[in-house]
Amino acid sequence: MANNRIPEKQGVTKKHLAKQERERRETRAILIATLSIGAIVVGLLAYVLVDNYIVKPSTVVASVGEKKITVREFQPVVKFTRLNMLNQASNYYYYYQMFGSYGSSFLTTAQDLVTSLNSPAVIGEQVLNTMVEDILIEEEAAKRGITVSDEEVALAMQEAFEFYPEGTPTPTITPTIVNTPTLSLSQIAIIQPTDTPTALPTATSTPDGWVPTNTATPTLEPSATSEPVPAGSTATSVPTETKVPTITPTPTVFTTKVYGGVLKDYYQNVSTYGVPRDVVERSFRTQLLREKLLEAVTADLKPEQEQVWARHILVATEDEAKSVLEALNAGEDWNTLAATYSTDTSNKDNGGDLGWFGRGTMVQAFEDAAFALKEGEISEPVKTDFGYHIIQCVGHAVNPLDASAFATLKQTTFTNWLSALRTSRNDIVIDDRWVEFTPSTPAVTSTLYNAIFGAQ
Repeated sequence: MANNRIPEKQGVTKKHLAKQERERRETRAILIATLSIGAIVVGLLAYVLVDNYIVKPSTVVASVGEKKITVREFQPVVKFTRLNMLNQASNYYYYYQMFGSYGSSFLTTAQDLVTSLNSPAVIGEQVLNTMVEDILIEEEAAKRGITVSDEEVALAMQEAFEFYPEGTPTPTITPTIVNTPTLSLSQIAIIQPTDTPTALPTATSTPDGWVPTNTATPTLEPSATSEPVPAGSTATSVPTETKVPTITPTPTVFTTKVYGGVLKDYYQNVSTYGVPRDVVERSFRTQLLREKLLEAVTADLKPEQEQVWARHILVATEDEAKSVLEALNAGEDWNTLAATYSTDTSNKDNGGDLGWFGRGTMVQAFEDAAFALKEGEISEPVKTDFGYHIIQCVGHAVNPLDASAFATLKQTTFTNWLSALRTSRNDIVIDDRWVEFTPSTPAVTSTLYNAIFGAQ
């Protein structure tokens, strides 16, 4: 009899179960791998962010005592310096275009700036040294009670943008009186002048020697509180009404509102280069503090300087220098030898006369030799990068300085003082890694580079 029973439903086989288990394991492995890769990517991204925005900016590139200079502080200052140098290069190139062949010195300056900008490490080193100096200046200023107020910073910024809320100041011309030492008879005997000496004022012969003759007498403005005193009359101590009209400031068209807009635009512009507002303002503050400390350090300086009046004959080799010296010792004329043998074309026809100069003006070897000579004495051959010099001291004295020379003396004195202060410190540390953190932006554009170096 046939079997008509319907078979029961067959259960899940072992083979099917094994397949399902294998698929579950593969799915779990893929999920774990995906999550692991995601975690690695997130970790790398987090590392980059932390490194770029926390670790690197906090890296110390220099320290002065307890004061640290970090990458976060260093980089914006470098960028601001580069931006200012770019603007200067553009301005000097503009001046060159204005003056044509007469403005070649402007073009040279623009080229020097661009060359420096194309060497980021050069700018970085300058900036880092300046930032170290700024810390030393801040510490010394604090010791002396020297400060810079917010009002002074604001005023300095206004002047930088040529904004004068009280009216544009009217420039005045102050005559500069240059005091030139009187030539002594011994100096006259040394140089044996046959005409008006170059670089010296016109002189009139007197029994006491040569006395400079002023070709123009400065006109002094009358006092604001008294009448000018006529020649031959007696001055009175009673003030009288002045005849000089009162000069009022010229009203400015640069209003406070306009200035605010210009300043805002400037901040926005420099911020696109990574220079925040506080870096700009701090640059003004540190400059003002530097100027105040300079005045304090040089307060006791007098407008006078030890100087030497010298002349020289420059030749290429030591043998030539010895030959010239032998000729001088034999009594031959200095001026004739200078005109014949000296390679210094700027003054060989004037006996190699260099006039009066103070320390820090000439190269060190030349300066040391000149200041060591007595009046009338001639040196042995002195070697410098220019060749071999035979130097004669015409005069040695402490001479008065005009305003420009005195300002230069004060700056030199302050620079030497600051250098000595830095040398005396043993807690200044410079980390060589500053080089890798030095920005190269903003960079010199190809347009500016081609214009400046293709101008000649």
